[in-house]
Amino acid sequence: MPKTEDFTKWLTLLLAETFGVSQAPFGFVLDSPQAGLFGTIDSLSAPLVSYSPAPGQPTIAAHCNHVLAILRLFEAYERKQTPEPDWPATWSKRLVDEADWAVLRKELQEAYHTVVTRLEENDRWPESRVAAALMLLTHCSYHVGQIKQLLSSIVR
Repeated sequence: MPKTEDFTKWLTLLLAETFGVSQAPFGFVLDSPQAGLFGTIDSLSAPLVSYSPAPGQPTIAAHCNHVLAILRLFEAYERKQTPEPDWPATWSKRLVDEADWAVLRKELQEAYHTVVTRLEENDRWPESRVAAALMLLTHCSYHVGQIKQLLSSIVR
């Protein structure tokens, strides 16, 4: 049976890679430990992240806003709250100007750090928390992949 600290260590390590802030010498899932979300979006402009290659398709900004909502939802559950997510609203921020984009990136970073701090502070892993943490990791990883795909279709 895995030790609690081992589960927490690997979960936070993989989240760090997913969000592009890992200090590991190599990537476990991505090409590099910094190739995750922040490593991908931090140098992008507001017009680029607001661009949709097809009508109705989510923009990079929309994916980022959705990830922010997921992080905040997970944090609320960690605080024993049970909010009802408004999933359509999490996709509503499609267009951003430079100020909005800076705020969204800052809020993403803050939410990520809050979640990781909560994960590291609480060493109890009941089944529901393990499930929620694995959903957080996989869902955010999926959106990082979607952002990378979208970026590769925009920038050729």
